[in-house]
Amino acid sequence: MDWNKSNTILIVAFVILNIFLITTVFSDVFTESSNTVINSEEFLENVENLLEDKNIKISTEIPKDEYILPVLEIDYEIINVTNELIKKYLGEGIEVQEDVFIYSNQKNETLEIVNNKKIIYTIREKFKGLIGNKDKNKFSEKIINDFLLTNEITTTGFNKTYEFISDNDIRITYTQNYNNISIDNSYMCFYIDNDGIYKFEMQRADSVIDTINETKTITALEALPRLLTYDIKDKEITDIKMTYFSREDENWGNIYRTNADPTWMVEFSDGSQIHLPNFD
Repeated sequence: MDWNKSNTILIVAFVILNIFLITTVFSDVFTESSNTVINSEEFLENVENLLEDKNIKISTEIPKDEYILPVLEIDYEIINVTNELIKKYLGEGIEVQEDVFIYSNQKNETLEIVNNKKIIYTIREKFKGLIGNKDKNKFSEKIINDFLLTNEITTTGFNKTYEFISDNDIRITYTQNYNNISIDNSYMCFYIDNDGIYKFEMQRADSVIDTINETKTITALEALPRLLTYDIKDKEITDIKMTYFSREDENWGNIYRTNADPTWMVEFSDGSQIHLPNFD
């Protein structure tokens, strides 16, 4: 046996092991130190002061969780404009035309197909008066169930995720979920007034695949200052949650498959939402 060669191999292995251990310990200490600073009362106060400059108030508990989550690969349901589709929403007598994506009937109901993935069905203008003295949750639940049944739309894999209720408007959103995290680009949204549903919007994933790529998220508190990059002010934050999200930019119309990243979502008291990217 070549002892000199064996000793050399052992020494090299020992050095590599020590480098690994030192790097691991240093990384753990650094991460713990960073988290301590980020979760400190001073850091929270600085974030609150930054948002107050734009009159943005935080009226909810800020999650302290960090996540290590897979990136999702999503195929979207492509909508073919057919006579059957138009008949389903607008009734008889309307024929498909080439390169036309907005149709209406004699009742002034409108069906719009956006980017071959999204349906916007406008039944009528919103009723301007107040919603009557009724249980708004039971009222919205019944008319949504009736609408889904009439239009043969399944909610399998979807849960009610977002709810906005005011004196004259109700907005209920069902989203597809992955491991109890909302996929916000795959949704059904119901717009409701005193007379029932006045608008319906839907975009759905056809398949969701868990990729081998995982990402470690920043904390919600780290994400909140990114609100300052948006042109918003005079808002009240009522919820902060982890979601999956794909930014629908100018290329969205050409996309049928894309990745959805773990993304913090901020919801405001007026029902509006902003997704704050995990990366710059």
